[in-house]
Amino acid sequence: MPRDQHRSAVYAAEDQLRSTLEAGGRVDFFGSTLDVPAERHFADLVSIQAYVDSVLRLAPVQERWPDVGPVLVRERAGSSRAHYEPGSGGVIAIPLTGLPGQRWAARETVVLHEVAHHLVWSADDPAHGPRFCGALIRLYQHAISPSAALLLRAGLDSAGVPLTGAEVAA
Repeated sequence: MPRDQHRSAVYAAEDQLRSTLEAGGRVDFFGSTLDVPAERHFADLVSIQAYVDSVLRLAPVQERWPDVGPVLVRERAGSSRAHYEPGSGGVIAIPLTGLPGQRWAARETVVLHEVAHHLVWSADDPAHGPRFCGALIRLYQHAISPSAALLLRAGLDSAGVPLTGAEVAA
């Protein structure tokens, strides 16, 4: 797999947006007002799996990635990272240690990040490369809102992160 040189910048852009999505509401964006929904939080693996399944059934997702298969969500041991396992059809591992409501990874942005890996995974591409970033923006656009996708794209652009296949309509 090629060097994942934009990984830190991708995480930083997501973290910056996450604070906005935590509460949702109106955001001033270069003189325009955007309405951004509050981020969804999940109670357990069943609710995360249902959300992932619904995202993969979205018409724009099926049109863009018609051959993508289902992905299984499982609990990850520990609490430090969520991750995607590309083997055997794809698995998303989410840590759920702690009390409900305090589980950092049981949130929409983390889950969509891992779904983006599922959609474009290739051993020939960096894990957080241009195709991944394009897929992530598309997921934000269709699963969260066009405004959230625009804010993520602006964060990635300002960090110099390249992306492909991410036309965003606000």
